[in-house]
Amino acid sequence: MINIFRKNQRGLMLVVAVLTIVAFIFLYNTSQLDELATTRNPVVYGRTLTPGAIDRQVKNYQLTLALGQFDLARKLGGTGSDQQAALEEFVWNLIVLQHQAGVLGVRPTDGEVAERIKSLPVFQTSGQFDPVKYAAFLREQLAPRGFTERQLEEVMRDSLRLEKISAIVEAPAAAGEREVRDAARVLQPVTGGFVRFDGAVAAAAVKVDPAEVEAYYERNKAGMNTKESRAVRYVVFELPADAKLEGSAKTEALQGLTDRAIRFADSLGGSPLADAAATAGLKVASTPAFERSGTVAGEPVADDAQRKLIADLAPPAFLLPSVGATSDVIQSGESLYVAELAGLNPVRQMTLAEASPAIESRLRMVKADESLRASAAKAIPALREAVAAGKPFAEAATAAGLASEPLANLSPMSESLTPVQRAAISRTLSLKDGEVSGYEQAPGGGMCVYLQSRGALPEAEFAEKRAEIVDGILENKRSLLFSEWLRVSREAAKISVPTGQRRG
Repeated sequence: MINIFRKNQRGLMLVVAVLTIVAFIFLYNTSQLDELATTRNPVVYGRTLTPGAIDRQVKNYQLTLALGQFDLARKLGGTGSDQQAALEEFVWNLIVLQHQAGVLGVRPTDGEVAERIKSLPVFQTSGQFDPVKYAAFLREQLAPRGFTERQLEEVMRDSLRLEKISAIVEAPAAAGEREVRDAARVLQPVTGGFVRFDGAVAAAAVKVDPAEVEAYYERNKAGMNTKESRAVRYVVFELPADAKLEGSAKTEALQGLTDRAIRFADSLGGSPLADAAATAGLKVASTPAFERSGTVAGEPVADDAQRKLIADLAPPAFLLPSVGATSDVIQSGESLYVAELAGLNPVRQMTLAEASPAIESRLRMVKADESLRASAAKAIPALREAVAAGKPFAEAATAAGLASEPLANLSPMSESLTPVQRAAISRTLSLKDGEVSGYEQAPGGGMCVYLQSRGALPEAEFAEKRAEIVDGILENKRSLLFSEWLRVSREAAKISVPTGQRRG
């Protein structure tokens, strides 16, 4: 146990917790833990894991994200879009990392862990470790949710294990001069041209029959669901609009505001928000139904203030168990809110009428793409034949009934490039001088690209970009080396989950 910070944990000011903004949504989310806890008797390295062992690793995941240890989360697969799958991937890989650290003799010391904790921005003030913030974090964020200082230390230990093992595994990564020169091709100016196949024109010519929409719906309706949405009522505690407070006066005012908000939240005791607000002389406001992503009825909120408010209210609102449940104090800027869940629209299967616009759009897009590819399949061979015969690309395009656009010695790094030009230049990377590409996806449809020549990269520009290119090559190689090490190590772990249960 590390004792280095504990002597400063008394006499905390509540305002520290208010003024310190921490992205801690994951600490409030216990549903992930519940889902993974249903995995019974998994076997790793020949040992059966208990629910308590899994629980510890789930908490490590939550703290890893909350403390901003994103490299640890990313390398162990914990940043995927499917949150439950990412959690499971992280848990199994973390167990592998911890085991392999022991095998390799990688054992971060208490002193290293303490220094890593002190370096976290969330515990610093003006670039220096602030024991008051650390103590407030332990008391106000960890303890109420069942986390301990030991778990925080373990996350830092895991982060150090990852760094030390990565340094061993990724050491062979190197960038040769030939590789650097080849990679520098992305900086060389390009001369050539391209023709576009307009997706909007193709889509306008497409017809989608209602019977096709209905058939698509019947095939896919099981996965066509609405998104859960929620609405809240809330009261706000904020400084007067005309208050011009600075320094200690503002701090005192904010602390008073915080005390008042906490007293109000504590006084609810399950009673309706409106009744408590009336007694306290507070005005109750409400939001429209919003989705977890912070959109209203699937559309972005236009009003900036309302968008910011919904973004801050959404995470705690989606953790409230039922209509009528109230939140703790929620901070948004310098204002404080207490919210009550006013409405809950659960996930349900879409009706045909609700799904039809999206289905029609999807079918139209597919048909338009098929049409563009068919047109390109006829035009591109003629283009290639004409260019091979010595005809300029622009003339060959005109003869094929296509409008061409030039690439006149354009630098890939130029900020003046249009999105289409940037896409065309990127497609030339696989071409040799004088070659015409096949059909390529492009903004607004498709394209066919011609590379006449690639200009020399000025040595001065190459020298300026060289370090960046080398870093990119090394980063890719290190990533591949670590991924392969993790794959082999995970195979050796022989992770076994009983049939019918999910496996990371």
